[in-house]
Amino acid sequence: MSACLTHPTLTISVDLEYATVQAPRAGQSVLDDWTDRLLELFHRFDMPATWAVADPAISAARHRVAAQDRHELALLGDASWVGREAGRGRFARELERRATRARAEGLPLHTLVLKSVLPIDHCDLVIKEGIVAARHASAVHMASSPRRLQPQTLRFGLWGFPVSFTLPAASRWWPGGGGTRAARLAIDEAISERGLVQLVVDAPGLAARGHSAMRVLERVLEHAGRRRRHSLLQISTIGATARRLTGAHQGQPSRSILRPAA
Repeated sequence: MSACLTHPTLTISVDLEYATVQAPRAGQSVLDDWTDRLLELFHRFDMPATWAVADPAISAARHRVAAQDRHELALLGDASWVGREAGRGRFARELERRATRARAEGLPLHTLVLKSVLPIDHCDLVIKEGIVAARHASAVHMASSPRRLQPQTLRFGLWGFPVSFTLPAASRWWPGGGGTRAARLAIDEAISERGLVQLVVDAPGLAARGHSAMRVLERVLEHAGRRRRHSLLQISTIGATARRLTGAHQGQPSRSILRPAA
């Protein structure tokens, strides 16, 4: 079931982890540098973002992101522990370990960012850890579906956020991968339909593409900023948007919906 937003909304999520096979030797140092550049960019535009890391409590980006109150740290789940092949038991253990460590460090955790498809019958485990939003893996985004413009209720009160577009884009012909026009159109379509648009920033991909890709992102943010100044668009983190949808004082889910992990 989908829910209609009261105002067109842009959410921006930044994936801050390398895939193992693509990580360069100096990968973490490079990514730290680009994290700082992105933080400066979002600060300049006064825009919040959801930053997805494998383990928020020990992430190298944790303190820099948390230092700016507007941002949100999210848990990034990849195919090694999320998905049907990983199994319910492994998913439960890995999710609980990461969420517990984040809570022990005083880090709020409301959003799970997916790199693999979340089985629908695992949603109870996500809600059990206090997570209220799951951003879909890009592979499950259906561009032709009208539901792409609205967050979807999955199960047990967990909100699913569809991906609208990812930067840098994959064009071989446009500097930085292109994508400026498509992103602007997606934002304007969401405004027209009073819906949701989800921008994913692939930080390792951005680092690989360099300045030209950063300029594409900057142009997209400039466009979003103009729409916001005209009161046509609001910009929020995924977690904050989900909490608005469910209500600020959502109660704990009924124990009857929570099944054992194994």
